[in-house]
Amino acid sequence: MKAKQILFILTLLIVGTYFMLLGTIEAAGFLKPFAVAILLTLICIPLCRKLERWKFSRALAALTSVVISLLLFLSFFVVLSAQVVNISERWPEIKTSIQPKLEEFNKSLAEKTGLDFGEELGEFFPSQDSNSVNQSAKTETAAVANSPNQDASTQGSSTEKIAAKAASEVGSLLKNFFNFISSAVLTLVYLFFLLLYRNKVKLSILKFFNSQNRKEAEDVMNNSIELSLNFIVGRLILIAFLAVIYSIGLSVSGIENAILISVIAAILSLVPFIGNIIGYGLAMVMALFAGAEVGGIIGVSVTFGIAQFVESYILEPYVVGSKVEVNPLVTIVVVILGGSIWGIVGMILSIPITGIAKIIFDATPSLEPLGYALGEEDLEGADEQNFLSKWGQKLWSKVSK
Repeated sequence: MKAKQILFILTLLIVGTYFMLLGTIEAAGFLKPFAVAILLTLICIPLCRKLERWKFSRALAALTSVVISLLLFLSFFVVLSAQVVNISERWPEIKTSIQPKLEEFNKSLAEKTGLDFGEELGEFFPSQDSNSVNQSAKTETAAVANSPNQDASTQGSSTEKIAAKAASEVGSLLKNFFNFISSAVLTLVYLFFLLLYRNKVKLSILKFFNSQNRKEAEDVMNNSIELSLNFIVGRLILIAFLAVIYSIGLSVSGIENAILISVIAAILSLVPFIGNIIGYGLAMVMALFAGAEVGGIIGVSVTFGIAQFVESYILEPYVVGSKVEVNPLVTIVVVILGGSIWGIVGMILSIPITGIAKIIFDATPSLEPLGYALGEEDLEGADEQNFLSKWGQKLWSKVSK
């Protein structure tokens, strides 16, 4: 009988989780802007409070916070767009520089391991012969199309197909653009009203509790909101500091497009260990393809080593705090799960949402085991997992004596 009850409960959990995830995917158009707006609200609450202490009305403080958020996003978008445009303009030159090195590496790899990626490389970097063949094919096609014996109906159908394909691509591009604009506008609208009615939202949640438990629930909510604010704002500060450190170091090392690489590496630092490794690998690849000398490669390694030390032993303990750190296994799982549900937006939102969930679990006595499972408390060997941090700690202990 007990086994049947366990099986029944397990079945309900599996079915419930499946339909919850399915509903989350289906309702992505509504939930994604709203989730982003909630996180932005937590980030903007300190600014709103400060503006209100300066005698701003609540509506004006909320509107000012929304405008500042929009300006910061536009500035970030402009900087990244400029870097991407720079790469796209120089892509023929970069491709010319990269292709011989990749072909040489592939040849060496094929000789030593038997693995040959020549076909895959050919798709991205077609050889001169294939280019000439393609050009000849285009010339022959054009000659046939201009031939007086060519059937007019065939030419007409080809032109219609090309026009239909172009119209489809333009339509898809416009659809994605307007979807992005509508989601951004919705997010800003949600942000304004969440800031304006934040006290009402809080009181509405408290009304679910009876009078005996309301004070305890209010303490839990206040503690959760405060820790969530510190966690999210701290993470943003950490990313900003890392982006500055990476930008300075990579620029001094002579790496091209240092700002773009630095921003990407700083955002990737949200994923422990793996993110730092990917960011470092991206910078090294760009340095090698750009023809950097030994000094530049050493500069990249030193930059990431210093940044890792500063992040782990100066910024993270004091800016973010170890109480809300999520362990690496959970981090990787939630990032992959977020990406499979909401794509890039899900990957970005997954870590702060998990951090906030851990805060709420830790503050609720009945959910403390879940908070413990998500966190790094008593995680054996956590310090040994990061050799750069361990090296930095030893160096700091010697310097500080």
